[in-house]
Amino acid sequence: MIPHPTIPVLAIRPVDIWLLLAAGALLELISRTLIYIFKRPSSQELECKEDLFILQFETAKMRRLGPQAFVETSKLERKLLQVEKRLSEQQQARLDSTAYMQKIVKNASLSLYLIVFIIYYGIPLVALDGNKVDSDNLESTSESRARSFLNGLLFPISYIGIGVKIAKIGLQQVGIGALVVLWSSQVTIGKVMDCFEALVL
Repeated sequence: MIPHPTIPVLAIRPVDIWLLLAAGALLELISRTLIYIFKRPSSQELECKEDLFILQFETAKMRRLGPQAFVETSKLERKLLQVEKRLSEQQQARLDSTAYMQKIVKNASLSLYLIVFIIYYGIPLVALDGNKVDSDNLESTSESRARSFLNGLLFPISYIGIGVKIAKIGLQQVGIGALVVLWSSQVTIGKVMDCFEALVL
């Protein structure tokens, strides 16, 4: 097992943690599934791509026949342009739909973040006890020791992550806020969905 320091827990809210983990996972799963559905090419678009490939092959074949196949080549080239235009319109429509869905998902996520922030304002889901943290500085307070331990535990996110800093706003005790729990669930499910999309798309 990988050695790690004992976390000096002062108080913990397991029910709220499980609730927020489930909410974050469900939100991310639904969001990524909806975006994946809109991002995936439709059957009409796939058929159009197949027709385009066939027409490109037939047009190239006719061009090799020379001037005697000029009429047939011209007809195929016109068809080719029509199919390319139709395919371009379908792809643009898919991109627009995907962008619209991403906007809806973003607004829904921000709304959930705001609701969680308001409900759990000032309440740490995991509060740390600084008195249980060893420190060489005898003049350090319990709060400063707990904060140093938490920053080390979450390093480097605790220093460069703007989300973690926002989640600390209003906390009455040093600890992990509700938004951090929610986001950690979303990030985990998001990475799993990234792997799934990489295999399928």
